Parts: sequence; C-alpha cells; structure tokens
Amino acid sequence: MKFNTVLIATVILVVTCFISLPCQPVQALGDVQIVSHSSFYNSLDTLYVVGELENTGDVATEFTKVTATFYGSDNQVIDTSIGYSTLDVLLPGRKSPFAVMLLQDDGAMDVYNYTLSVSWQEYDEDKPIGLEILSSEESVDVLDCLHITGEIKNTADSNANSVMVCATFYDSTGTVVGRSWEYADPSDMAPNQTGTFDVQLIYEEQIEKVASYSLSAESEEYSVIPEFPTGLTMIVAIASIAVAVAIYKNKLKD
Repeated sequence: MKFNTVLIATVILVVTCFISLPCQPVQALGDVQIVSHSSFYNSLDTLYVVGELENTGDVATEFTKVTATFYGSDNQVIDTSIGYSTLDVLLPGRKSPFAVMLLQDDGAMDVYNYTLSVSWQEYDEDKPIGLEILSSEESVDVLDCLHITGEIKNTADSNANSVMVCATFYDSTGTVVGRSWEYADPSDMAPNQTGTFDVQLIYEEQIEKVASYSLSAESEEYSVIPEFPTGLTMIVAIASIAVAVAIYKNKLKD
C-alpha cells in the first residue's frame, strides 16, 4: 500500500512537471522553391530563363528574387542576372512564374549552363482573396502570337487597384516554357466590377512547345482564387485545321 502511494505521487509529479513546461511556439516561415525552369534565345540573341516558383512555407513572401549565375564551357562565371516573381506577394501554397534574362552584349551566346537561387522577404500583412477569373480562352493572331483572353471580377467589398493577370505556359511534361502578364482593362475596378484581359506570348519558338497554361492575378489589395492549368484546346484545333488543309491541298495536286 505504501509502494502504491509513492508510485502515484511520482506519476503526479512527472505529469505536473510536463504540464508546467513552457510550450515553444511553432515559428512560421516562408519557404520558396523553384518548381521547374527552362531557357531559350529570342531573335535578338537574348537568353531567357523562365520558370515557376512555389511558396511551400507558412507565411507569404514579397520581393521574391531569382538570381541566375551563367557559366561558360570552361565553367567560369560569365555574368549574373536577377528576376522577380511575377506576383508581388506569393501566398503560402501559391505559385508564380518568373523570368531572368541575359543580353547578347553581356555574353548570352557564350553561356553553357546556369544555376538558380531564390531569396525573399516575409510579407507580414494580409492579402485576402478578392479577385476571380471568370473565363479564359486562347487564340493565335496573324503574327502567330498566342493570346490568352478572358474576364476577371473584383469580388471584394472595396476597390481593387492595378489589377494584373499573369499566365504561366507549360510543355507536355509540365515544364515552364514561357510566362507573360498584362494589366486588366480597366486596371482599377470597383466592387463587383468585371474587366477583361489579354495576355500574350510572342516568342514563336516557345509557342510551339506550349501544351497548357495557368492563370493567376493580383491587385494592390487582393489575391485571386487559384486556378488549375488549362489545356490549349484552341491550339490543338488550329493545328488540326492546318493539317486538314494541307492534306486537302496535297489531294488536289494528285
């Protein structure tokens, strides 16, 4: 009986000690990762590195910067260049495209490979959802530029200023091959007001690689309801029509 009393007292003492220990709060941190990236040259021999960032942390980030270091075939550094997340504020769990470029005069044509690193600052304020992309569709103009057009709405209770829509373009493997952005029309939208957007990808060599795209948007005050990648049905349709026309012309020649 005496042993049981001592045992019970010991258990109570241990439990009391654990309860009285101060709880260490979990520190919320931003953590931005590069999801994918690729590179290409434009007609002016400017080297572009395009890709997508994802905030896998617990807090939003801002001034999210990508630094590219370019190397020659001898593994010597040619130059460094920086680019930023297209979205000014990258919320937890959200993605944003980025682009870094190196001009021909800075040694773009001598680049053999490159490395990327990411840095950011934590965004302490709140950026609530207040924008919704209502629709989008794709088309190709007479200059072979790819257009993503659609409607966006301010669903918040106050004005949304400097509304911007950005598009991330992927190839069939899900690798980013392009990005572009444009302000909505109008760029300043009252509550419940709807605007339009037209985001263009102008590089022909990259348009040929595009299999899908995703859209995001933000204003100075609000973020957008996240979207999933969308397949380029219009491009497929246009390609099918072109093939059909070619076959028909060949039959006429025969």
